[in-house]
Amino acid sequence: MLNRLRQELEPSDDGRITGAWLDLFDERAQPFVTTALIVPSFLTLHPLGGRAWLSYTLMAASAILAYARLLPSAKVPVLPRFAISVAFCVCAGLVFGAAGWAVSMAFLACGHAGVIWPPKVAVGLTCLTVALALASNGLAAENPWVWFAVLAVGLSVFPGLATQNRRRTLRLSALLVEQTTLTAESDALASALAERTRIAREIHDVLAHSLSGVSLQLDLADAQLEAGRPDEGRATVRTARGLVVEGLDEARHAVRALREGTIDLGVTLRRMVQPGEELDFGANVGDPGSAAGQEIVRIVQEALTNARRHAHGAAVRVTVRRVDSDIVVDVVNARGREAAAGAGSGMGLVGIRERVELLGGSCSIGPVTDGEYAGGWRVLARVPAARSDAQDSGENTDAE
Repeated sequence: MLNRLRQELEPSDDGRITGAWLDLFDERAQPFVTTALIVPSFLTLHPLGGRAWLSYTLMAASAILAYARLLPSAKVPVLPRFAISVAFCVCAGLVFGAAGWAVSMAFLACGHAGVIWPPKVAVGLTCLTVALALASNGLAAENPWVWFAVLAVGLSVFPGLATQNRRRTLRLSALLVEQTTLTAESDALASALAERTRIAREIHDVLAHSLSGVSLQLDLADAQLEAGRPDEGRATVRTARGLVVEGLDEARHAVRALREGTIDLGVTLRRMVQPGEELDFGANVGDPGSAAGQEIVRIVQEALTNARRHAHGAAVRVTVRRVDSDIVVDVVNARGREAAAGAGSGMGLVGIRERVELLGGSCSIGPVTDGEYAGGWRVLARVPAARSDAQDSGENTDAE
């Protein structure tokens, strides 16, 4: 029984948020309001049922309970607080017949019930107060209130309920603002981390592509110099220098693409392919969108870097074509004559998978078991492409 009662009382709002410059139910104003009502009540008391001592006793009990109800809810458990409210409503209703300012105790009790307790409980306490006030009013020695005026006392519960509802609304609004702020901060952090990861992939791909080529050329130059072929060695060093210049140019293009978000996919891929490597860029590829275009460039770049590092001198074919609404990228190389010195970090293939997953595509990376490239390696990725309005209208025209 007590547990059920506690559950009924717990949903009450004991918040300290008022949100108004003047709130008579504010815990800071209540001691002054209570005192301002109690003092004139004692001064204007009339005998209740011909007994003055009864009026003063009920008024004293009402005064004590009126101050007791102001105790902080954190220090008083819910059931004792409810008992204080019930006792206050009883005494306030009974002292109503003493007339004068003592009738204000009934109004105060009903308003207090509306502010503190849930609506069902508040209405119950208000009915109790009004019923006792009606009974006490019949014992009034002089000038009793008419019955419908006593019933009007119960209306004072509505300002209390409105105050409670306003406080709850303000509390929920404050929580919503706090949660919105936390969500915005979390989104900003996630965006920053995603951008950091994207920039890290871009830097890795640009450096891996250019530096691996330079490393290959320098190893070749070293071998040529040791073999007594200085002219060929100097030519290879010049080639390495050209790769460095090309790498710087690619880095500038990457930074520009990051800033502007635009890229010419066909031109960029043709620039990346070296002599001896084949590029098949489909005529129907169109514009895959800035995000997909940048990621396709990095996928091809990383695949070419791996082929040059691990299958030096092998035939390489890059195929880019549109299949339905996707762009299919196929980079395949045959078995190489030799592998370049030094092993890769392994981050390149991880970066390819991450790029494809972020775009909602799929990829397959592994050795080639048959065909003219048997014994080699294949990077096959399928990336969703953004559909432009021009492409849509062109397709609709073709359909017609």
